[in-house]
Amino acid sequence: MKREKANTKRVWVVVLIVAVCALGILAGYYMTGYLAKKPAAVDQTLQTDQPSQQLQEETGQTNPNQTQQGQSVSSQPSSQNQQNTTTLSDVYKAFARFDGGVDAHTIQLSLINTNFDYKEFETNENLTQGLNLSEGEIVEVEFEKPQDGGSPRIVSIEKPDKVTLKGKFVGLADNNFAEFVFDQKHVVLQISEVLDKVSYLDENTDVEVTFKTNPQSPQSNPVVEDIKVLK
Repeated sequence: MKREKANTKRVWVVVLIVAVCALGILAGYYMTGYLAKKPAAVDQTLQTDQPSQQLQEETGQTNPNQTQQGQSVSSQPSSQNQQNTTTLSDVYKAFARFDGGVDAHTIQLSLINTNFDYKEFETNENLTQGLNLSEGEIVEVEFEKPQDGGSPRIVSIEKPDKVTLKGKFVGLADNNFAEFVFDQKHVVLQISEVLDKVSYLDENTDVEVTFKTNPQSPQSNPVVEDIKVLK
């Protein structure tokens, strides 16, 4: 009886050992299978993402055309705005004689070398302050051409020491004065100091004239300092 019991215990021990080994083997297979499946899932995820990347790349290839179209469309208003800005800010430079002030915001000028017939110009005290302008003095101005038929607006104004312009000699008025044309404007200048250079000139001779405000009387005709014949 004792031997039978001992044999029975041994059998149960062997069964338990076998069961534990079997469980260990099953657990090992399970872990091995889980780890083997996990990279596959990652690969599948990557494979799933690749088509979307390809779609993004294809979309990216088509987007530049759309982007260029968008840029060209958006650039059109900019060009129009630039053209409008240029039109609204047409600035001209010219020499003129100061004829006096109308009020705090308006002065009168007689343009010398431009075919514009503007007489009154908008300005402000900041531009004319410190110039101490007298009637007849020569000034150099920059002004904006008006778009609505109003008066041109002065951008800058200053008094030059002298002016040099190219034009045509029209003829002598007498031994003290001669007429010249600068850009379709007829101007009479005092030529007493250069009479020897002017007296032999033919009418419509192309010349370069340097003149200045009459130092004795600004309201009198400007004085020619030098004259050169242009070939």
